[in-house]
Amino acid sequence: MPCDDGAVQLIFGPDGGTPRPLAETDLVELYRHPAPEGRGWVRTNFVMSLDGSVQGPDGRSGSINTESDQRIFALQRALADAILVGANTVRLEGYRAVDLEPWQLEIRAQEGLAPYPMLVIISASADLDPAIATPAEGVGGAVMIITTAGKPADDLEPLRAAGITVLEAEGPALDLVQIVDQLAGSGFPRLLCEGGPRLHNDLLAAGVVDEVSLTLAPVVVGGQGLRSTSGAALPVPSSFRLHHVLHADDGALFTNYRVIRLAGTGGQSPR
Repeated sequence: MPCDDGAVQLIFGPDGGTPRPLAETDLVELYRHPAPEGRGWVRTNFVMSLDGSVQGPDGRSGSINTESDQRIFALQRALADAILVGANTVRLEGYRAVDLEPWQLEIRAQEGLAPYPMLVIISASADLDPAIATPAEGVGGAVMIITTAGKPADDLEPLRAAGITVLEAEGPALDLVQIVDQLAGSGFPRLLCEGGPRLHNDLLAAGVVDEVSLTLAPVVVGGQGLRSTSGAALPVPSSFRLHHVLHADDGALFTNYRVIRLAGTGGQSPR
């Protein structure tokens, strides 16, 4: 990972210990996705300002993240099989097929992962630009759109013609439990959700979030920025336990929480 030694320090870890600078191998060990047998592992990742906004003044998360957050963000992508994103976030943030830098490709090779993570877009409307199939630069991974059934074939044909896999779920609503299980069963168990707030809320409500990775950026933005969740209150609040905390030289604080699971269930609530 292209960072200076000592740029990121562990201040709380899963096994305790004293604060210390972390090398690339340490960061890979911390952020490597657990792989429970028979199911996927869903991590969500957000950056948030000190006053609780996941958006900067321009409405995008990129305007509040720091250099260290960009590196940890890129590392998490390097360790995921698939990246889950809601359609609104795709449009707002300008998502394209995921391309990677050489150091990310090297980590994936060392971890035995496919060269690129697949971009999986959750969209009830499937109203998306086929250009998302093409990475911003160089070579990129595959793109999949999961949408509701019943759309005219002509509406989906431009997406498929661009090389995008379009899956139509059964019924009028998307079943996120089923989607996570299908992705895991298809060889994509390490799932990283990068937004947006509505998809995050729905994943939490479905009981499929295993881990929340939250960066606290050292800025205050004011305004009416979104939280990391948007939607109805959860039927049962999700409880999490702190796994690790990192501090970077540029002032960013990285927190990571893992869900407290109920005995005898696959999630916070029965799945």
